[in-house]
Amino acid sequence: MTAGRSIAKNTVLLTFGVMVGRALGVIVIKKMTPILGTAGVGIWVFATDTVAILLVMANFGLGTLLTREITRHKSMTRPLMWSALRLRWSIGAIGYLFLIVLTRLTGYDEIKTVALLVTGLAIFVESTSMACDAVLQAHEKVQYQTIGQLISAVVYFVLAVLALEAGYGLMGIIWSNVISRIVRLVVTVPLMLKSTGPWRKHDPADAGIPTIGYMARLGFPLFLATTFGILFNKVDSVMLNVMLGDVATGIYGLGHRALDIMIILPGLFGTAMFPALTRYGQKSRDDARRLGERGMRYMMILIVPLTLFLMFVAGPIIRWFDTESQFGDSIYVLMIVIWGVPLQAASIIFSRLLITANQENVFVRIGLGSMLANVLLNLFLIPRYGYYGASVATIISMTVSLLLHYHFTRRSELRVPVFRSLIGPTLTVAAAWLITATSVGYLMPQWHLSWRYLPVNEGWAAFLVPCGVMLFVYAIGLRLVRVLGPEDLRLLTTIRRLP
Repeated sequence: MTAGRSIAKNTVLLTFGVMVGRALGVIVIKKMTPILGTAGVGIWVFATDTVAILLVMANFGLGTLLTREITRHKSMTRPLMWSALRLRWSIGAIGYLFLIVLTRLTGYDEIKTVALLVTGLAIFVESTSMACDAVLQAHEKVQYQTIGQLISAVVYFVLAVLALEAGYGLMGIIWSNVISRIVRLVVTVPLMLKSTGPWRKHDPADAGIPTIGYMARLGFPLFLATTFGILFNKVDSVMLNVMLGDVATGIYGLGHRALDIMIILPGLFGTAMFPALTRYGQKSRDDARRLGERGMRYMMILIVPLTLFLMFVAGPIIRWFDTESQFGDSIYVLMIVIWGVPLQAASIIFSRLLITANQENVFVRIGLGSMLANVLLNLFLIPRYGYYGASVATIISMTVSLLLHYHFTRRSELRVPVFRSLIGPTLTVAAAWLITATSVGYLMPQWHLSWRYLPVNEGWAAFLVPCGVMLFVYAIGLRLVRVLGPEDLRLLTTIRRLP
């Protein structure tokens, strides 16, 4: 029960900080979309995703591992963090050099070149901030991480809006992002130093000080895995830009942004759950298995119906951004790629279980398999079907990733049952929607409700009544098939008052 309350608190805090930032970022995207047009959005997506790949490589797979090591050895907070930072900065310098060479060899125009190089500054700033995040998470002080995220989000929002109003366009957005990242670091570091530690150079009770070499050996398997993973997640927009140009990338990128935002939610839950999972794993494998299964079940109960809802409202979402009807095809991109959210959610829980079981070496194979699937699918589908092909490739490759995570978790000490936690919520959502579409569609034929269509343009009653009926049937179904049991209701009661 204590672990449940701690996870709930940390999840709420992390979700609040990040989602407020994302909400403000969404408003910025809405404002910039008609100003930049499809080509400008395409350059922004290309620069952002290219630098995201290099940032993950610079982090060297040490995000979760740094949290794990500090959780186990809090007296070694300073040497662990300092060694991780020196390694990240070294890899980041190589990544930035790559950007310089890339812009020289490809002959990009000035705006695209400057956009890449300025965005690339985030490699150093954000890799440092993420090390601070790992320390705060290990000491379960995520409220300070949230403060930094909130202040950074507000700074980005204000600067971006002012820059667009002043006519600075794409570069105004990019510089606003870089400055806001620097602000987050300036805010987070003092809070981290004050609330965590001890910040001594060496623990006399420990035999040695972790060096860069130690951190490199520790992180190398996950470095390969996360590199393969980010390529599998972001290489589609880069390949699309190379093959079809900035306009196609802009259309695809706007539709894909909903997936990028929604994936944050399961990621935050996994981050909040991990310290407790690590502690449980050290004491009792059975307790760790139960926590993993319960965490996956609760997340899927929320994520699957939310994904279905977002698919049905893809049209209004894109039209809200696209007031000038330049991004009509982004609607269908969103309807396809949004189904990556529950796939990624389940993969995140499996990954945390594997790390808890000290099985992080398997992530190399998982990442490599997922990346190869995505690259090969994009090579085949993009020339034939453009951004729709890239969307389908995303879902297939994420399914491959989930299956590989499940396969290796089954072989570990922390194997968890998946019918109740993964398959149960999915089948219950499908059954609840079919019952709703059939019954409400029969009673109110003028709403044109069907299993393929939720009325979003037929008035509020036509929209809200099916949603309400579906949620009611879904809640009953969860109890009938025992996806939610009495013990879950008791747990939910205990975490209503967060510590």
